[in-house]
Amino acid sequence: MGYIDADAHVIECEETWDYLDPSERQFRPVAVEVPATVGGKDPIRLYLIGETLCRRFPTDCRGVMGGAGYSGDVSHLENPSVRLRDMDAVGIDVQILISTNFIAAEIDNPLAEAAITRAWNRWMADRTADSGGRLRWAVVPPIRTMDRALAELEFGKAHGAAAVMLKGIQHGMYLSDPYFYPLYEKAQDLDLTILVHQGAKRDHVEGLGIANPKTSPAIGFHYTATTAQGFYAILASDIYKRFPRLRFAIVEAGSTWAPAVFQHYKRGSQTQSAASFIMTEEGPTRRILPLKPAELMEERNLYITCEDDEDLPYITSILGDSHLCMGTDWCHNDSGSDPLAHTHVMNRTDISKAVARKIVDDNGRRAFGIPADFRPTERLKVKEKTPFILGQF
Repeated sequence: MGYIDADAHVIECEETWDYLDPSERQFRPVAVEVPATVGGKDPIRLYLIGETLCRRFPTDCRGVMGGAGYSGDVSHLENPSVRLRDMDAVGIDVQILISTNFIAAEIDNPLAEAAITRAWNRWMADRTADSGGRLRWAVVPPIRTMDRALAELEFGKAHGAAAVMLKGIQHGMYLSDPYFYPLYEKAQDLDLTILVHQGAKRDHVEGLGIANPKTSPAIGFHYTATTAQGFYAILASDIYKRFPRLRFAIVEAGSTWAPAVFQHYKRGSQTQSAASFIMTEEGPTRRILPLKPAELMEERNLYITCEDDEDLPYITSILGDSHLCMGTDWCHNDSGSDPLAHTHVMNRTDISKAVARKIVDDNGRRAFGIPADFRPTERLKVKEKTPFILGQF
């Protein structure tokens, strides 16, 4: 009875960039630190990649939001067996590992992008090689050098990857843009899921805590909105016809926004037709026909991670229960993080155990092509499943 963690993280470190090809080491990210006297009570740690600034997270993953403490064995995968031990303790069979750096970093120089993503992918391949298929990961593709991007997908598939990481809007392009078709075709051929992680390109320093440490929390909704736009672009496109076996997983943004997207899509698509404007005995009006979101998600191979405190009875009444997954945001310590998220869903009394089981396990297997019989935690002894103490390492 194991869980699938559809959203777990690794934290980049200096060793990540040691995997740069010798001919491309001029693109190595530069560690930058803004003193506490400028940015607030704590120093602000950043990476400068070309002319792009992005956050550099501490090894213990405890940033401004606090949260669980992790050692480098877990966050940097210096000793992946420690991470597997902690996964055993909470019953997680598989984690999908995602970059933290590339949530917001979008590198302007295409050559630098290709170099940095290549290094990241090789770091991940090396660190997960001995996990027995329990630590699967999302390839970060350099999409503006498509030949290299396709090569990275092939490398990833050969080295334990289960997905391809994209933002909701990538380099100014919606995910329905034909530019992505070669990437989608390769991902479909390799049985890799397109993983759209919450996040967006950071064009300015807002949100980094440098210029204004008291920036409104509303800024964070930009990342959720951009992720929802990625979902919307896929939903409203014919990608499912062009690539019928390609799966999409939208992670860390929760799922409460999805009914609103379906409502917008319903009205937006139908009111484009003059036939929606009709005359009735009561006067002129619009005729808006209902949609069936659960059927559309099935047809389009769309999956969404929910959060353990969302109104799941309401959300499943609209989206159905076959395309919602669960992630812990392990190591990220963001608003979506909870190492016990799966346990909390299983303990809820407002949804059936069968529905909860689909959310924490079955749907994640479908989303990432994980075999139904791959259940390593079922073979563990009871003492190995004893909950670990968060913050202890």
